[in-house]
Amino acid sequence: MKHIFSTCRSLAVVLLTASCLSAALTAQAESSSQQTLDKVIAVVNDDVVMASELALQTRMLASQIQQAKQPLPPANILQQQVLEKLIVESLQLQMGERSGIKVSKQQLDAAVAGVAAQNKLSTEVFRRELNAQGIPFGMFRENIRRQMILQQVQQAFVIKRIEISDQDVDNFLASEEGRRLATQEAIDKPINQTQARHILIKPSAIRNDDETRSLLSKIQSVVQQGGDFSALAKKYSEDPGSALKGGELGWISPGQVVPEFENAMNNTDIGSVSEPFQTQFGWHVVQVLDRRAQNMSETIMRQQAQMILRKRKFQDELPRWLKELRDQAYVKINN
Repeated sequence: MKHIFSTCRSLAVVLLTASCLSAALTAQAESSSQQTLDKVIAVVNDDVVMASELALQTRMLASQIQQAKQPLPPANILQQQVLEKLIVESLQLQMGERSGIKVSKQQLDAAVAGVAAQNKLSTEVFRRELNAQGIPFGMFRENIRRQMILQQVQQAFVIKRIEISDQDVDNFLASEEGRRLATQEAIDKPINQTQARHILIKPSAIRNDDETRSLLSKIQSVVQQGGDFSALAKKYSEDPGSALKGGELGWISPGQVVPEFENAMNNTDIGSVSEPFQTQFGWHVVQVLDRRAQNMSETIMRQQAQMILRKRKFQDELPRWLKELRDQAYVKINN
């Protein structure tokens, strides 16, 4: 069940600060006064980059650089950098679509509300502010959706290229820096753990969110009537890490799984099965088997060390993966 654990996720959307929002508003205002005949700038596998998108993204980046009081590169260099960014993003989005990675309306609503809160506004006031500045709210939501998918794609395809061995952890903890960083989260007192198992079912091209939730509701009902949770998990669950084990997740510590999963698990009694709930990975039901208080200071310290090492290796591996993706793609740039 590696992929629902927070050590391997990056759902958190990068929230716009007030200055970045201002830059985006400025760029949009400028673009509204410049009507350009649209054309295809680049063919990227099965997708295209349009001149209008390149122009808007270039102006937005230029505005952000100016707001940061940094020198602007020459216009042609800036445009080349933005085009390359759009090409690589297109390749990732296409990969996400092929892999069935989606962002639900609920997840997108929560992300947009987070952006509004970062700017100290309610969602409705934020919507009105965007519209007043000439930015369609739908366009803003689409940009956030794209960023969420990009993050999920990177996590899905880069994380599996990373391996953290016990020896890596030992070496890290043997260093002064490693011990200091890892012990910041370790606590020398018992923590509450939950033993649980789950069933994950993902929406697909032939099964929408409502149908997926309905299927899990039927599975929940079968279990409540005495059905074998383990057998049902082996039959239905789409989590490759736990399905063959009957959905078993072992003992879970606070913060080890994504918040939606932890909340549902914490609100479920021992021996009971939760109502269907959604995370970025799909729809779940979770059964709580037991709870205990356990001194986990050493385990937590090793988990923290793994998280630090994985984050560092992710930052090193991501550019290599993106370069491979770009090198293997069909890209034709129209001059």
